[in-house]
Amino acid sequence: MSGGRGYEGGRTRMVSGALHGGTVVLLNVYDLSPANEYLYSIGMGLHHSGVEILGKEYSFASGGGVFDSTPKEAPGAKFRESIELGSFEGGSAELSSAISDLRDEFGPDRYNLIKRNCNHFANALVWRLLKRTIPGHVNRLANIGQCCSCLLPKKLLEESPVGPNGGGGGGSGGGFQVYGRDKKNDSISTQAFSGSGVALGSQDSGSRVPLLGSWRGGKKKEETLTDRREKARMAALARFEAQNAGSDRE
Repeated sequence: MSGGRGYEGGRTRMVSGALHGGTVVLLNVYDLSPANEYLYSIGMGLHHSGVEILGKEYSFASGGGVFDSTPKEAPGAKFRESIELGSFEGGSAELSSAISDLRDEFGPDRYNLIKRNCNHFANALVWRLLKRTIPGHVNRLANIGQCCSCLLPKKLLEESPVGPNGGGGGGSGGGFQVYGRDKKNDSISTQAFSGSGVALGSQDSGSRVPLLGSWRGGKKKEETLTDRREKARMAALARFEAQNAGSDRE
């Protein structure tokens, strides 16, 4: 979601202020949808992220809570980039303590796509380790989505697209397209219209009623300005002839 740049998958970059000297902390960012190829350049996109440190990548998902995995290999997502955030001066004990402190807040049943997702966890863990936040673009779409979260299905909000054991956290898939997902296992598939109709612009041989025709008494097409003018002219001519006929009788 970094604004102004196109896709540069697989790269590693360092944000301003990242220092060397301890254990490097990386934010691994993934694409969750092919739409990111277009959204990324304008600072938007559907992203998954995980924090890589000491050889493991830590993330959060519904059903699994906080989990670790092989770095840069999140199932169901396409790796985009690693962002070097800084250096952690502690060791494995301090890391374990930081993660343990977050397990209650990011429990298996507390996932929410808009309010508490994998990027929120990454931000919380990075703050614990480095006292800084992750780049804002990574979770921008969720932040924007908070204003309309009430319009989204609860099932969609509570299932993560990426999780442990090689799939989505909820086990049945989220409501948007994800790389690597087996479509046969999707349980959320919204069908906008299931009736027998004719698609707009299709060349069906049967009768078609224009979009405006149903409330215009079955009229096949809207009258043009020329048609209306011709009708007005004919009406005026008829009135003129009627008036002349009346004068002749007098």
